[in-house]
Amino acid sequence: MKGLVPDHNTIANFRKDNPKAIRKLFHATVSLAKNFDLIGAKLLAGDSTKLRAQNSKKNNFNPAKLERHLAYIDEKLNEYNSLLAQQDHDLTAPEKAVIQEKISKHQHHKNKYQSFQKTLEETGEVQISTSDPDSRQLITRNNITEVAYNIQTTVDAKHCLAVDFKVTNQNDSKAMGNMVRRAKKILGTADFTLLYDKGYHTGTEFDYAHKLGVEVMVAIPEVAAHAPDLAFDVANFSYDKEMDAYTCPAGQTLTTNGRWYFKKHGKTTNRMKHYKTKACLSCPCFERCTKNKAGRLIERTEHAEVIEANKIRIELNKELYRKRQAIVEHPYGIIKRQWGFYYIMTKKTIKHAAAVGLIFTAFNLRRIFNIIDHDLLKKYFSVLAYFFTLVCDYFKRLCDIAFSVFKITKQNMLILLYP
Repeated sequence: MKGLVPDHNTIANFRKDNPKAIRKLFHATVSLAKNFDLIGAKLLAGDSTKLRAQNSKKNNFNPAKLERHLAYIDEKLNEYNSLLAQQDHDLTAPEKAVIQEKISKHQHHKNKYQSFQKTLEETGEVQISTSDPDSRQLITRNNITEVAYNIQTTVDAKHCLAVDFKVTNQNDSKAMGNMVRRAKKILGTADFTLLYDKGYHTGTEFDYAHKLGVEVMVAIPEVAAHAPDLAFDVANFSYDKEMDAYTCPAGQTLTTNGRWYFKKHGKTTNRMKHYKTKACLSCPCFERCTKNKAGRLIERTEHAEVIEANKIRIELNKELYRKRQAIVEHPYGIIKRQWGFYYIMTKKTIKHAAAVGLIFTAFNLRRIFNIIDHDLLKKYFSVLAYFFTLVCDYFKRLCDIAFSVFKITKQNMLILLYP
C-alpha cells in the first residue's frame, strides 16, 4: 500500500455500497475453510450479539414514550396559554413574544410526535427510529437496552469458524428456523446438530427445524408458574399419546374435548388443547395441585411433541450441550473484546448494516491463516490465480470472436451480460 491510507468516507461508502459483494467475500472464506477441511459440519452452535446502531435512545420512540411526550407538551401548552390569558395586560411585548415562541416550539414537537403515532398505527410497528429507521431498541443484558441491530451467527465447532451471519432487528425467539435452513444450504447436508440457548425455545421454530430434518438442542427455560406443591408441576404429569390424555401424580386422568384453542403470546398466536377432569373438585390433593377453583387445567400446544423431543435430547447429551458457549462465544470474544467492535458504523437501513460481514470475514481469515501453514496457503493461492488467469483469458477470446463475427459492440456485449 506504500503508506496509502483511504479517507474514512471512502471506507464508509465502500461498506455502504457493496453489501452483496461483502457477503460473497465472507462465503468465499467459508469455501476456503471447507477446501482445507477446517469445517467439521457435524456440530454447530448459534447465538446472537447486539451491535449498537447510529441512532440514540433519544431518537427512538414507542407508543408509551410518545404518550408521555405528548402529555408533557399538552401540560406546557396549557400552562403558557393560561399565562397569556391571565396576564395579558401585565406582559410586555417582548415577554409575549418569548411565550409565543415557546408555544410554537412545543406545537411543532407535538405535530412531529403525532405523525410518529400515525406511522406506528399504519405500519403495525412497535418502535420508530429517526436516525436509522431499521434499528430497534433491544435488550442487551439484564434490563439494559440499546438501540441496536441483532446479529445472528452460526459457528462450526471444529475450529470455531463462522459459517453464517445475518443482521436482524428482532429478538431471538423467531430466528432459529431461518438460521437452521441457511446452515443446511451452506453445508449441503442436514446431518449435523445445532446448539442454541433458551432464548430460541419456540414451538414453531422447533417444528420448522424438524421439517428440515436437522437436529437442534435448545436450553430449556425455567418454568414460569409452579403448582403450590412442586410435585404437581406439569412436568410430573404423564401424557399418553394414544389416549390423548394426561395422568396426574394422584392417578386421575385429564381428558380433552378435542377442540383447538388459540392463545396469543406477543405477536405469536399458539394453537393448543385443554385437558381437565371433574375429579379435581373431590380430590384430596386439590390444594397442593392448583389455585384454580374450577380445578386443574393443562394446556398442550400443537408443537408439544417436538418440544418434548428437544428436552429428551438435552437430558441425554448434557456434556455435548455444554460445548455451546465455548463454540459460539469464541468469535464474539475476539470481535468485541479484543478488536473493540461494538458498533454498526454504517448509517441508515439494515441493508447497509450487513456490511458487518467484513468483520466476520476478517475473523475467519485470521483463524485460517493461524491454522494452515503459510507456504501451503501461498501455493494454493498461486494455483488459484493461475486458473483464474486462464478463465479470464478464455473469456476475453470468446468476447473478441463475438465482436468480430457478430459485429457486437463492447457496449452491447456488456448490456447482454449485465442487463
